[in-house]
Amino acid sequence: MRLGFKQRDGATVLADLYQQGSARVKLPRVERGEPQTGVLINTAGGLTGGDVQSVSVTWERGTRAVVTSQAAEKVYRARDGAARVDVTLNVGQDAQAEWLPQEAILFDRSALTRRTIVTLAPGACFLGVEMLVFGRAAHGETMRQGRVRDTWLIRRGNVPIYADVLALDGAVADRLDRPALGGGARALASLVMVAPDVAALLDPARAALANAGTTAAASVLDGVLVARVAAPDGASLRGTILGLLNVLRCGRPVPKVWRC
Repeated sequence: MRLGFKQRDGATVLADLYQQGSARVKLPRVERGEPQTGVLINTAGGLTGGDVQSVSVTWERGTRAVVTSQAAEKVYRARDGAARVDVTLNVGQDAQAEWLPQEAILFDRSALTRRTIVTLAPGACFLGVEMLVFGRAAHGETMRQGRVRDTWLIRRGNVPIYADVLALDGAVADRLDRPALGGGARALASLVMVAPDVAALLDPARAALANAGTTAAASVLDGVLVARVAAPDGASLRGTILGLLNVLRCGRPVPKVWRC
């Protein structure tokens, strides 16, 4: 799937759209003053070993748009190989980009390799989140065995400003039970925000995380705010991220699909 936004008469509108296979995108009507929103849909209903999903989004100069997903992505048990998700986000000069997909739910013996590469032009602002849930607690499920490799790389032009890799392989639940790794967590999230004034949001972000009832922390370095959350289940993780997004988005509601 390839999606692009451009400016026309002072408004952000669709510039480019290409869809193939099970990848689809919808552009719902938004309230006046709210950013354009793209909603990603996987019509296959999930991913499994050998599947490849490619998503490319471009925000042209001065645009303002949110890209999210219709629902949680399910990653099912893999027989051979891993499901691969490649995400490329290009944010133009003075554009405001938000990458807010809902959580990925990993089933037992699933395998996922996900790579998110973000390139920012001068003056561009970016807010992105990725959430992983290791089994549906409400169904008594957990991801005991499997593997996941989740990579982030954010560049300002050609200069890397943030890089991170989460890699778990084998007995995933046992590793997450270790105090120094997950402390019993069954859901993890990373949130990154890049903006000139992001340091001013650090204390409010920390206050939101402190009152969430999950294990979480946030820090800022050179205009990059990073928050991490470890939670006992997907519902707790989602609640914490919603509270944090409320602070970082200055009270603006999350996309409607998050509230369905």
